[in-house]
Amino acid sequence: MRLIRFLLLFITFFIAYSLFSPEISKATNAYAVKTGKGCIFCHKESTGGQLKTVGFAYIRNGYTYPISESTLKKAEALQTPFYKFVRFIMGYIHLLAAVIFFGAIFYIHIFVKPTKIVGGIPKAERLLGISCMIILTITGTYLTWMRIDRWEDFFNNTFGLMLFVKILLFGLMVAIALIAITVIHRKMRREGSVPQGSETVSKDNLKAFNGTDGGPAYFAYEKKAYDVTKSEKWKDGRHFGKHVAGSDLTDAIKDAPHGTEVLERIKCLGELEGGDSAQAEPSRARRFFVVMAYTNLVIIFLILVCISIWRWDFPLRLISEKRADVIAGKTCMECHKVKTPGIYSDWKGSVHASVDVTCNKCHRPNNDSSVLQSHLKHYPLPISVVVSPVNCSGCHPKEAEQYVKSKHANTQEIMWKVDYWLNDGMNNSVERTTGCYACHGTVVKVVEGKPVEGTWPNVGVGRINPDGSKGSCSSCHTRHRFSLTEARKPEACDQCHLGPDHPQIEIYNESKHGTIYHAEGYTWNWAPKDHQWKANRDFRAPTCATCHMSEATDVAKTHDVTERLSWEIQAPLTVRPSEFKPFPAATNWQEERVKMKKVCLQCHGTTWTEDHFKNFDNVVDNYNEIYYKPVKSVIDKLYADGLLSKKKYFDEALEWEFYEFWHHEGRRARMGAAMMAPDYAWWHGFYEMKHRFNKILKMSEDLKKGKSSVIYKNFPGMYETDHSAGEKQ
Repeated sequence: MRLIRFLLLFITFFIAYSLFSPEISKATNAYAVKTGKGCIFCHKESTGGQLKTVGFAYIRNGYTYPISESTLKKAEALQTPFYKFVRFIMGYIHLLAAVIFFGAIFYIHIFVKPTKIVGGIPKAERLLGISCMIILTITGTYLTWMRIDRWEDFFNNTFGLMLFVKILLFGLMVAIALIAITVIHRKMRREGSVPQGSETVSKDNLKAFNGTDGGPAYFAYEKKAYDVTKSEKWKDGRHFGKHVAGSDLTDAIKDAPHGTEVLERIKCLGELEGGDSAQAEPSRARRFFVVMAYTNLVIIFLILVCISIWRWDFPLRLISEKRADVIAGKTCMECHKVKTPGIYSDWKGSVHASVDVTCNKCHRPNNDSSVLQSHLKHYPLPISVVVSPVNCSGCHPKEAEQYVKSKHANTQEIMWKVDYWLNDGMNNSVERTTGCYACHGTVVKVVEGKPVEGTWPNVGVGRINPDGSKGSCSSCHTRHRFSLTEARKPEACDQCHLGPDHPQIEIYNESKHGTIYHAEGYTWNWAPKDHQWKANRDFRAPTCATCHMSEATDVAKTHDVTERLSWEIQAPLTVRPSEFKPFPAATNWQEERVKMKKVCLQCHGTTWTEDHFKNFDNVVDNYNEIYYKPVKSVIDKLYADGLLSKKKYFDEALEWEFYEFWHHEGRRARMGAAMMAPDYAWWHGFYEMKHRFNKILKMSEDLKKGKSSVIYKNFPGMYETDHSAGEKQ
């Protein structure tokens, strides 16, 4: 019997804990897809676990998006160590009190039976019930305050509504319990009390001898009364939670694990007065108590239903959608479906559409200057034309955080430092806008929310947005489809990574990797359901994304393309990424090389992989020592001797030759070797460098002999430029 009771109590506790405990284990990939938020959006780790501020705000917002600014600010305040500790203690005590309170009620209904309670509610149960109700009220009030900001929050989402109903049910349960332990209890005590001066036990007053509040504890067996007042096994008039004093146990002993021999050790008070030991009909107070007890049991199950609905959803919407952003999203669709059907079609086929991420969720302004004033004339919802990584970070915070550290996001800055001749007016604004800025990005300026001509349209990877953020996610994930399949294919990179100075797409196409991709890439699985793009299961050869971004065995995915690099091969002199002066990387090249090797080891053997990187290191050393450093020393000597002018870059033929020496052929040689394209490493690389090497030496010797340098006094479209303050003639 004890084992059965223990198992029942354990099951009760387990059910209660499962309903009240944090839903960490249930935050699955399916849940992330449904909400449109990756795990890292709410949790500190992609595997779940501890919540971030935005995750806590998401709970407080009723498990709905978007999260209001006031809720987010309050969540930030409540995420301080002190408040987190208080919340943990309050939540733990609330859970513990609920388990004890509900468990006690289940215990009474399962083991004691409300119909068996006579002479009032035992003192221990009354104290336990009152204590739990007080604790639940205090802790519940605090936890509700943490989640609810306004009265309206109870009625604008399912969570709030269920919380409100739960509070009402709890209030009703408390009211019933208070009536039971005060009014009903006193009446039951009076009905079960021994008449003053009575010294005999009769069938009418037997129920009064129930052992509560220190009174005598008697029971009847075959018309005889027995006294168990001093028995340890009948403490407070209860026998192992199964039997209660003040009742006839004639039938009950038949099912007991012992026989009537135990009665020999119990004091017998003699025959019951009145002859018949049958119990009298329960009084009105007792009947009312039983009804109240079962009512509270029903209320408990209803409270558990409320908790289940907000934690595991409900197949039907309980209240109509009233959130302004959702209504606005529908309005956007109705309008743009007619005005811009191409945009609507792309969005309709996107993952965003499947998770209800509509126009206004991405085009929300991040500051007042970004609000497109002309749009307000058509619809009162403020929107921004320019969507920046700040907007994307609401759902993809980890990706945005990685991206802002990358060379892509900072290429606007890098461009002016590496190709500093732009400062000297080598090209004009038209040429920069359509050429350089198309990939590197413009500094977008807005007037009344409308982008200024010349700074827009632009999706350059290093674009400076009106909100101060860097980059454009749609550079790789073309709007408004934002296709992951597209971003994984090499064509996503070929708009910028091609040409004489960085021909990565041409190099890839020549390599065996590119050959395999073009032969059978159309058969690969570009968007697996588990979101894990795996070598040999989903693809057979790497693309740009595979090596520089996608996850591999023991290598996490990243949106920082600066990672996994062990050499900086766009620089004039090949250096480690952390030594690249225009943009020093905060990485350790040895660790990053290990990551890149692990990518290779998915398809190649150890010897192949190790030898490839040794060959690449030899190419770097060959370029630095045999080609670049000797030529650089010659150029530096000419400047020192005054044979070349530092007044203006690119106004002398030799400067032009030196620039293309490292910027064109030098890069092609190194990039071709890195990506296993022999034609680029040799014929377009080192072979061409040999010719230009000798040409530079010949031109330098001519200068030393007194021959005048070829001066380019002017170029078409050339004028002075101050890129930070605007252009001037």
